Amino acid sequence: MNDLNRKRVALVMPIRNEERSVKETMDSVFASTRLPDEIIIADAMSTDGCIDAILTYSDRGVPIRVVQNPTIWCGGGRNAATRATSCDVIVLCDFGNTIEPNYIEKIVQPFEEDETMDIVGGLFRMRATTDFEHCVAAIHYFEDYILNRMSREEIQKILPPIVFPGGLCTAFTRRIWLAAGEQPEWLAKGQDKMFSRKVYAIGGKGMIAIDARLWHHVRRSPRELFRQLYLYGRGNGQMHFLSKHVIQLAGIYGTLSLLFILGFVSSFFAIAGLLLFAAYIWAAGIRKVVKVDGGLKKLNYIPIAIQVLLIRDIGSLLGHLLGWAEWYFVPRYKENYERYMGGLPSERILLVAPQLAGRGLFARLRRTIGAAL
Repeated sequence: MNDLNRKRVALVMPIRNEERSVKETMDSVFASTRLPDEIIIADAMSTDGCIDAILTYSDRGVPIRVVQNPTIWCGGGRNAATRATSCDVIVLCDFGNTIEPNYIEKIVQPFEEDETMDIVGGLFRMRATTDFEHCVAAIHYFEDYILNRMSREEIQKILPPIVFPGGLCTAFTRRIWLAAGEQPEWLAKGQDKMFSRKVYAIGGKGMIAIDARLWHHVRRSPRELFRQLYLYGRGNGQMHFLSKHVIQLAGIYGTLSLLFILGFVSSFFAIAGLLLFAAYIWAAGIRKVVKVDGGLKKLNYIPIAIQVLLIRDIGSLLGHLLGWAEWYFVPRYKENYERYMGGLPSERILLVAPQLAGRGLFARLRRTIGAAL
């Protein structure tokens, strides 16, 4: 790479009371083959010792600055940090995750090879340490969990046709951040996805750098898992968007409900509903754990897998229902959305996740619903 093409890179890291994860995350940053030119910490009014812990790394050769994030939410923190830097490329990183040594190098490389590149997403693998976390990773993050077993060709085949990177492992240019009008601070969750949708809508160029990888933490308890899926689903609804599996869930649970209602007419329908539910529990839950492990290694994985699947489904469905209700009945969400996305070509404002493209009954159903919304 020519020095003339080398970009100045800021690592932007929002934080709120995550002292316990500082060492692991920061150690991984300073083990990088390419260090950022500066690190900007967006502090959402933390009350633990996380900022002091971060500042112990100030003598490692990379300037570390702390800016305040009064919005509390990650999107506001990323905006505050990006405003505070003049670097060409912004690389996002969350505490609780650890980056691989070449992560920064590989996610910045596309910008240095192509001046027209605007946004780049990386890939993540799951870090599970308990039986519950293992089942969550296998069921909810199946492809990410087995990423290390897949060839480059297999990975390329599962990449979405349109790139909507999330904040988890994303880099973008300061240029496109300004052009898109920053990340939307009116959303509590999903600011990163809304920003990616805006970048796509204004014609931004994006890609996935499959060699840029990090390790992502898994929710540790049923309560944390439900809260995660509920809030993400609610955020999707508030920004007029559907996640990659909520339509399938609506179809599955809608069918089950109909069969159980018809069970009052004939026991045949009730039995059919039970069989369908059992098949779903196996295919979407237990089978994935078995496939990851190459067999059922622990009997307690069965009840845990069922618990994880139902918590995930209920949290996501309830979140989407409330979020979409807020979209239609709480004026500020639609007003903020229209202000943020106003004037852009409707054909480039996708309402259904691009990962849902494909063939078959569900794909046609998803496209029909997306068009109707």
